[in-house]
Amino acid sequence: MNRNQYEGDFIEQIVTVVEKKINPVPLHVADYLVGLKFRISEVNSHLDLGYNGVCIIGIHGKGGIGKTTLAQTVYNLIEKQFDFKCILHNVRENSVKHGLEYLQEQLLSKSIGFETKFGHVNEGIPIIKRRLCHTKVLLILDDVDQVKQLENLIGEPGWLGSGSRVIITTRDKKLLSDHGITRIYEAGCLNEVEALELLRKVVFKSNINDSSYDNILDRAVKYASGLPLALKIVGSNLFDKTLEQCTHALDKYERIPHEDIQKILKVSYDALREEEQSVFLDIACFFKEHRKEYVQEVLHDHYSYRIEEHLRVLVDKSLIEIDTYYAKVTLHDLIEDMGIEIVRQESIKEPGERSRLWRRDDIVHVLQENTVILILCFWTYISPSHTRYFYT
Repeated sequence: MNRNQYEGDFIEQIVTVVEKKINPVPLHVADYLVGLKFRISEVNSHLDLGYNGVCIIGIHGKGGIGKTTLAQTVYNLIEKQFDFKCILHNVRENSVKHGLEYLQEQLLSKSIGFETKFGHVNEGIPIIKRRLCHTKVLLILDDVDQVKQLENLIGEPGWLGSGSRVIITTRDKKLLSDHGITRIYEAGCLNEVEALELLRKVVFKSNINDSSYDNILDRAVKYASGLPLALKIVGSNLFDKTLEQCTHALDKYERIPHEDIQKILKVSYDALREEEQSVFLDIACFFKEHRKEYVQEVLHDHYSYRIEEHLRVLVDKSLIEIDTYYAKVTLHDLIEDMGIEIVRQESIKEPGERSRLWRRDDIVHVLQENTVILILCFWTYISPSHTRYFYT
């Protein structure tokens, strides 16, 4: 490379850096933003932008609840206050595909424009510390699922310069506490008014509302139960459809969960150990809205003392919730549907080959056809007309 070419490339790099600072391009977050004003205010209070030290916060919640949308919206609003910024998208997926070394390289490249290659994560740690410790940086780590990702990317607050802010989105609350992060925002579902507003925007692609679709929209809102991902997917599928077509579509979703929704929600289930998966399926099929004490008592014989730890893991992974007032075990309707669908997929045509039975027709079929050898290890009474059975 001759001198003129080298100088030309160097000047081009300078122009690129200066242009990013003077005319930053905001992230495209989503086509329709609904219900974010209060949530943004809550996240900003955790970030404490007036504090001159380093602040690391976590946004925690179930899949599809809008953690990434919220983090990126906050990023667009505050990024001008920082010298350097970086978003690492899909940390979970990219760490599996490319390794943590790749993420370390991306962190340095996107934030300060430092291009390098690491043969091992241990090579990256001292470089990140040395290059960023005097830099005021805004960093988003999106979809983190392992503590080692945090340990090798941001380590301790001392790795970053004064005034730096880090936003971590995750489905696993425990990994935040394991890394010593105490500022945690719990992302919740949209309320009915917000859900209906978002659904109308997606279905009609405008502020115009066709009142003849009100019953369809109400039914779709009830199905999605405030989960933004579900509202967007269902709304997109209802767009430009007749009332009859919308009705058929919702009938299908209520029988069999939409595969795109199922895929996103199932990520948390797939991350569980085998016995934790089993406990989750028990709860999804039999124990929603039952008191925690009762659930532990019934499942103790099968899982022994481990059941309490399994429940904690399911809470941390955003798969179930424990109602603090009534001490009941509950879970989002679509996560319940996901669990039930996992069991149904064990044997679509023959209920007797599934690990659990919950529909009366399936139970009658199994008893009449004698399609299972051992049945009814225990039963749980729900109502005079609805008894759910478990067998192994």
